[in-house]
Amino acid sequence: MTTASATAVPPGGAPGGFFADVGTIMVKELRSRMRGRRAFVVLTVYLGVLALIAYGTYVVVGPAANAVAAIDRIDPGLGGAQANASGLIGQSIFTVLSVFQVILVSFIAPAFTSGQISLEREKQTLDLLVTTPLRPSAIVVGKLLTALAFVVLMIVAALPISAIVLMYGGASVDDLLRQMAVLLSMAIAFGAIGIFASALLRRTQTATVVTYCAVLALTLGTAMTYAFWTQVANANDSRFPFTREHAPEQLRYLNPMVAILDIVSSVEGTGPTRFTAALYQLFGEDLAQGTVVVAPCDVNVGCEEQPVDDFGSLNPTSGYWWPRISISLLALAGILTLASTWFVVPAGMRRVRRGRRPVPLDATWPIEEVPGAVDVTGAPPEADR
Repeated sequence: MTTASATAVPPGGAPGGFFADVGTIMVKELRSRMRGRRAFVVLTVYLGVLALIAYGTYVVVGPAANAVAAIDRIDPGLGGAQANASGLIGQSIFTVLSVFQVILVSFIAPAFTSGQISLEREKQTLDLLVTTPLRPSAIVVGKLLTALAFVVLMIVAALPISAIVLMYGGASVDDLLRQMAVLLSMAIAFGAIGIFASALLRRTQTATVVTYCAVLALTLGTAMTYAFWTQVANANDSRFPFTREHAPEQLRYLNPMVAILDIVSSVEGTGPTRFTAALYQLFGEDLAQGTVVVAPCDVNVGCEEQPVDDFGSLNPTSGYWWPRISISLLALAGILTLASTWFVVPAGMRRVRRGRRPVPLDATWPIEEVPGAVDVTGAPPEADR
């Protein structure tokens, strides 16, 4: 039996492996996405809106800060009034920008991913894409990362605007880093929801509606369920507020607004402001911090002030929610991405794709002996020599 050496492309993927497949998809998608004006227009409008919000906050809070600074000029003995005025501006800008960035990312991230797979299906190019040597998982991850790359660009580009608070004080670099962590995890999770809906549903319009309904359920839905559950649990409870019961905290583990309010509450050390009072009422009064005078009081030192939440509990757990919520959002993104890999392959091809195995590039294929057959060199079989 004569053998001949043949070079084959692995059916399971490109020679470079999974990451090479992802890079192939990302290069193709980024070229088409960044080639037009739409990406730059959206980025410019996004930064312009944030800049206007920061300036509007300064205009609103400025008179109050000037009043606080005037106290220092009238009575210099009250040291620190000028610093408190500057800190008030910084806290307000940080709070408003954090809340508005959560809202904007909640609308933008799903919009970039909810049509990634369904558009390929509508153009009748998905089957061609699946039959290529690219792995289905690489197709999903590549399209998700391409859409999220622009969202991450928007979040990072907004960092200089948020860093204005460092000039006024009131918020630290750690607060900005925590804000970025929450925004990035939220963008990844909401983008994964969009890619899953796009892989599951055939029409882009339907996938977009389902994606935004899921986002509303994770933000407003979980908050309203938590508040309703808490009210019902304490409807007939006459105990002191220190022992007030709460709904299961797991209801909040996928709510990014709770995470951002947890970060904001550490900046608003004196309690809710005019910007966040309504948000604390909606997403949880226990997130808001204030101060209370704790006895006994020392004549020389004075009374000790400790932070409390709006339910009267001492030592509220600021910094408790945002890491748990960020991890939960990333876990949700991973689960939905894996599920999208299954749905992106047509039903009739799933078993075929699952059974395919990579073929070595230096595979040697046997050629059966056929009378009169020749090998690849053109020499006759040994029997005829």
